[in-house]
Amino acid sequence: MNAQMRDLTPIKGIRYFYPPDDAMLVFKDGKAQIPYGGMPVPLLEEDFAALDGEPSYDEVGRGIYQALRSNPDCILCEQYAALLRDAYPHFLAELASNAIMIDSKDVDVPYLDRKITCLKILALLEPENPGLPLEIGRTFLDRGMRLSALHLATVSIYRAEHFLRRAHTLAHADLKILRYLGEACYLLGKYDEAVGFWRGVAASPDELEVGGLRDRIARIEAGTLPHIPPVDYLEAIGTAVAAYQIGDYEESITILQDVLMDPVFREDFPIPEVHCLIGKGFTALDMPKYAEEEFRQALAIDPSNEEAQALLAQVEAA
Repeated sequence: MNAQMRDLTPIKGIRYFYPPDDAMLVFKDGKAQIPYGGMPVPLLEEDFAALDGEPSYDEVGRGIYQALRSNPDCILCEQYAALLRDAYPHFLAELASNAIMIDSKDVDVPYLDRKITCLKILALLEPENPGLPLEIGRTFLDRGMRLSALHLATVSIYRAEHFLRRAHTLAHADLKILRYLGEACYLLGKYDEAVGFWRGVAASPDELEVGGLRDRIARIEAGTLPHIPPVDYLEAIGTAVAAYQIGDYEESITILQDVLMDPVFREDFPIPEVHCLIGKGFTALDMPKYAEEEFRQALAIDPSNEEAQALLAQVEAA
């Protein structure tokens, strides 16, 4: 038992109960039971403190559900997920509905993290389903491009690549997997691999899937590449955001202008928020003409960008 306890993943708010090897989880008014002995069972701290004998069906369910939501990669995660499936299907239904609900609207990074957690738990129960690692990888890609999380872009995009490669192993010819895996490789500077994956998409007769990939493949083959891997530029933008937040506006502007000096990155990743950030820096430095130019650049990329519209209106009204 002590060896097991040393190996357990620490999870905040969770204590572990060790049932006897022959312990049975009884539910459905005593009409169903499942063996759950022989493994440490996570319980909420308050449930553990109130224990008088073995935990109840509800206490076991609450603990396992919280442990998996806190860390879906924890030790014994597969066994915990299987117990949820067999004895607590309502929790799985809640996970699936949460993932669908989050996917249906534009959400902030914490909600993307919650979606990833939900999908990871579901993937424990369907390891052969390529759609789950595809969606996890796609969500990590989305996370890696969010302005508020660009300081973690490298980690996010490597995680995206990991899950997308897992999906590709399960479904080699899936066009969505090929497209997103190619994107992850491109961001990481693995250009030859990106071309290899994108060729599978570009050969498809479905123009919706092809998009501008043929042009991107042609540029890569012609050697028209960013000066450094795009993920490094994303990290630099994250550094510029941090500089702006502490009031170092000149440093923020300098970093962002250096990023925009690369025409290939600028064309491949037109990010209106970058111009908005430069413009806000110029505004803080009392340089409204330069700020106005940046806000107009943002609107040239995305005419519907509400932040750029509002900032431009403020500068013009000043």
